Amino acid sequence: MHGGFGNAPKFPIAPVLAFLTAAGGPGRALAERTVRLMGASPLHDPVDGGFFRYSTQADWSEPHYERMLTDNALLLRVATELGRAWPNDEHTVSIADGVARFLIDRLQLPDGGFASAQDSESVIDGERSEGGYYRQDADGRTRLAPPPLDEKVLTGWNGLAIGALARHGFVRRDDRSVTAARRSAELLLATHVRADGNLVRASLDGRASTAVATLEDTGMFAGGLLELAAVTGEPGYAVSARALIDAALAAASDEGDGEGRLPFAAPGGGDPVLRARGLALPDDPAEGAAPSGLTACADAAWRLYLLGAGDAYLASAERAMASVAGIALERPLAFGGSLELMARLAAPVVQLVTVVPEPEPVPEHERSSADDGAASDEPALLAATRGRRPPSP
Repeated sequence: MHGGFGNAPKFPIAPVLAFLTAAGGPGRALAERTVRLMGASPLHDPVDGGFFRYSTQADWSEPHYERMLTDNALLLRVATELGRAWPNDEHTVSIADGVARFLIDRLQLPDGGFASAQDSESVIDGERSEGGYYRQDADGRTRLAPPPLDEKVLTGWNGLAIGALARHGFVRRDDRSVTAARRSAELLLATHVRADGNLVRASLDGRASTAVATLEDTGMFAGGLLELAAVTGEPGYAVSARALIDAALAAASDEGDGEGRLPFAAPGGGDPVLRARGLALPDDPAEGAAPSGLTACADAAWRLYLLGAGDAYLASAERAMASVAGIALERPLAFGGSLELMARLAAPVVQLVTVVPEPEPVPEHERSSADDGAASDEPALLAATRGRRPPSP
């Protein structure tokens, strides 16, 4: 009746909407209808453009006013794809543009990273108010202090924002979105990748957390880098993504033999505190508001395959999805990201080849040291990446 799934409390479940969008036909129509109804409801902020976390009512009214990086990054991706198919649909396009604006203007920090969330409460007239700020129009907000940000910079969640903004910038020809994606990627590559290649889980005010990065961090960051590489044509981002996925593949192979072993594992062996107490658990493949670490890594591996990195990446993605295929069909709302990737794996790959004149060689004095190192270290992947653009859904 109101779009979406389930009764109150009601969540957007963005991975499911992404699956339906990619599926086409009646599925895409349902996703489009849901996004339209959400965009016209109190769940959507008409001033800043973002979406709130969930609604306490089935008709998307009376929202919980916290705004999450995950939800908005994933919903940006969905709205962008819907707008790409219907570029003259001002409503869907304006939703996508508004979410991108929210991510950049509200959640992006001065150093380029994205905050994890914006609080639901703010202080108005000396008292804490739930949603009071968001119920103001644009003029009313200018006289109030905005709700505070949760300024943790999480590697995986920033990866989702990088990919969504890069894609939005490509589809909408919006350089601002691509620049925002690039700023976050450069920050994470400089400060969230340790000397040994392992990832930092999070940082706050420039201080890196000692927490061990999760499989989610690896897969989501790698996926964002691959989207940025395809959009910008800069293969160095793809090289960095491949190093992350290779580390996850190597970590899985180090766990020993076993029929149930998955192709990806978090480098570093998981949380050492939990492991020391015998409480460490395998990565949960189920999804809700965001894809699981397993799905994120498998999706990045599939994209590496499309960019010419080799059939081994496709095999890893297929094996990962085979491990959850049965339960995903039984519980589709909890495996939207997995179902989307399974559908893409089952579909034929369509490639568009553009023949252009051979470019003039770059003079030696204009070549950067980064280009020299990348070209010598990763010739096959770079050659495959150059000239590629995002694969068609």
